[in-house]
Amino acid sequence: MKLQWKTPTKKIYDSSDLKNLHKSIAIHKLQSHLDFICERVQGCKIPNDILNMDIVTRHPRNISYIAPPPLVESFDKESSLELSNNVRGITKIFDSLNKLIDETPPVVGPTRFGNIACRSWHDKIEPQLNTLIKQSLQFPKSLDTDGFLSESTYYLQNAFGSKIRLDYGTGHELSFLAFVGSLLEFKIIVDPKGQEVLIMFAKYYDLVRRLIVEYNLEPAGSHGVWGLDDHFHLIYILGASQFVTDKLAPVVSRALSHQVINSHKMDNLYINAVSFIFKLKKGPFNEHSPIIYDIHNSVLSWVKVRQGLLKMYQVEVLNKFPVVQHFWFGEVLYPWKDAKTNEPLPVFQKEETHTASEIPTKIPSRSTGTAASSRAGIPMTAAPWANQSRGLPPNIPQTGWPSRK
Repeated sequence: MKLQWKTPTKKIYDSSDLKNLHKSIAIHKLQSHLDFICERVQGCKIPNDILNMDIVTRHPRNISYIAPPPLVESFDKESSLELSNNVRGITKIFDSLNKLIDETPPVVGPTRFGNIACRSWHDKIEPQLNTLIKQSLQFPKSLDTDGFLSESTYYLQNAFGSKIRLDYGTGHELSFLAFVGSLLEFKIIVDPKGQEVLIMFAKYYDLVRRLIVEYNLEPAGSHGVWGLDDHFHLIYILGASQFVTDKLAPVVSRALSHQVINSHKMDNLYINAVSFIFKLKKGPFNEHSPIIYDIHNSVLSWVKVRQGLLKMYQVEVLNKFPVVQHFWFGEVLYPWKDAKTNEPLPVFQKEETHTASEIPTKIPSRSTGTAASSRAGIPMTAAPWANQSRGLPPNIPQTGWPSRK
């Protein structure tokens, strides 16, 4: 039977649609891809010279960002590192997108959040992304390449933040997971080694963090101090997975120390993400990042760190309407169909006709809001490792962290 590819469209219009999302084939696929990736990267390190240390290192204001060299050159010097052609192809895509940032400098002038030059960058990548993917990757002969790209390109395009809102958050991170999952499902990336998976995500995270820094992107629907991170969540799950079976992994309680950060920020995504926080934020870590701080004062093993992060991901990403409302559904990759019956799930509003990048979303208030909700008014659920002694704001249900044993 020939697959009927379809450009992804909006299906989630209201928080009541979440119950259908969690019945869908799409959510089961996303969770399956996440489980596979977590298992594959266990015990693996990111090779040297992959992550750009400049993006996670605080510099004086007069030192500008230095773009990384093309990955292919680095691997030519490291003969022991072997990548499949298509993993190399993914890195070429990111090299090209990085060059477009070089060609699109921020607009000079006062802006508190979101430099409008980022919209110009999006305008440049949108018409050429499909062609760039096609030129960089080798596709199975049996695959309808145009059909595949009609769905998969949407997820990559939406993995770089919102052109309209000039923000970036966990929903965009989820889109990249969906894109990588599509490559795995259709054997474009075949049985990747853990290092290969990490390289794809490392190059992605370096690019989006460069976008955040260069264009001053706002956190999407930021949860303030009650969120795990202003921008990311998945990166911590992957980094914790790297440490799960690593006998030389640092002790969890020491992971925020300068010694551990300097030793592991180049080979572990969790520590690399923490280093990025130190670059962006000043002041006591327990005040600007209390959830992460609590992890390293409440949990004894990386297995339980990952367990808690996955539990929080289900609640704060996959079950939050403001996040998943922008995840759209095609017919093959992530269908809006019941996982048990394969029948289409109901859609309760007429579908909109504009493209994903044109979604008219109200920009959240710049006010700091209260600890019980995000700046966008998103109700928060306490992290499973939340320090009960510090106390939680009202209206947040308290959920316990898994046993420390």
